[in-house]
Amino acid sequence: MKIIFLGTPDFAVPSLLELLKVSWIKVLAVCTQTDKEAGRGKHVKTPPVKDIALKNNILVFQTEKISKDPELIQKIKNLNPDILITCAFGQILNEEILTLTPHGAINVHASLLPKYRGAAPINWAILNGEKETGISIMKTELGLDSGPVLLQDKCEILENETSVEIFNKLSKIGASSLIKALELIKNGQAKFIPQDNSKATKAPSLKKEMGLINWNKSVLEIHNQIRGLQPWPSAYTHYQGKTIKVWDSRGVPWNALQTVDENIAPGTIVDISDHITVHTGNGDLNIYKLQPENKKIINAKDWINGARVKIGDKFE
Repeated sequence: MKIIFLGTPDFAVPSLLELLKVSWIKVLAVCTQTDKEAGRGKHVKTPPVKDIALKNNILVFQTEKISKDPELIQKIKNLNPDILITCAFGQILNEEILTLTPHGAINVHASLLPKYRGAAPINWAILNGEKETGISIMKTELGLDSGPVLLQDKCEILENETSVEIFNKLSKIGASSLIKALELIKNGQAKFIPQDNSKATKAPSLKKEMGLINWNKSVLEIHNQIRGLQPWPSAYTHYQGKTIKVWDSRGVPWNALQTVDENIAPGTIVDISDHITVHTGNGDLNIYKLQPENKKIINAKDWINGARVKIGDKFE
């Protein structure tokens, strides 16, 4: 089976590596986004998928917008692939591209469709407190993640797992799911089931302002915000006029609550030990790791000592 793989970030790497292990699959080329300048030094950063492809002597195409790149589309057509595979490619495919191959295009999507269609399904699943997510292998259509689904594999979301941890788990599950899907297609056993559009939910791109913690919200909402917005934009608050990012938290069990006084304002630090306990809209939240402005992530205890934090101080 001759394949062209369209993917860009780390999430797509396990799928590409798995394809390269299978004897009956030939990866003709990889298509990825263009190199980008990153960091304060404006160093050029290449897509992880490109790096893997070059190490394995695979032809690499790069484009800013594939649907408006007729030269690239012709190059893909000339390679005569059997199927296109997209995995976190980050670009929309037009009708011409979707109909280039006998088997069209399939996509590795990080949610249990029709839930969480869009660019940030892992983050939104955690933000909404979901207990499970998964991988969907679907036929790529013009609509946003709306194509019929070939197979799904589920993954539990534990109460303290972050979006980074689920990202890593699903990238590996996605690689396995992809090979199973291709075997079904190869053997003529693929059955694509239409999605129930009435149950569809969206997972739009994240915005920086989503990270600002509103301490009036519940313990669970804030905890989900902290673990669901990693690595970007990350949950953040303000202390004495400076931005503090919060990276690790746990809700205080109801039977161990230190704070029952409704007169204590949300955001108030109510206890200090090896962590910080902060009062929220409905209880207390323990914070174990944070990041002072322009500094590295540190343990809460180190920040307490360095910033001379006192009980009664308040996050804004």
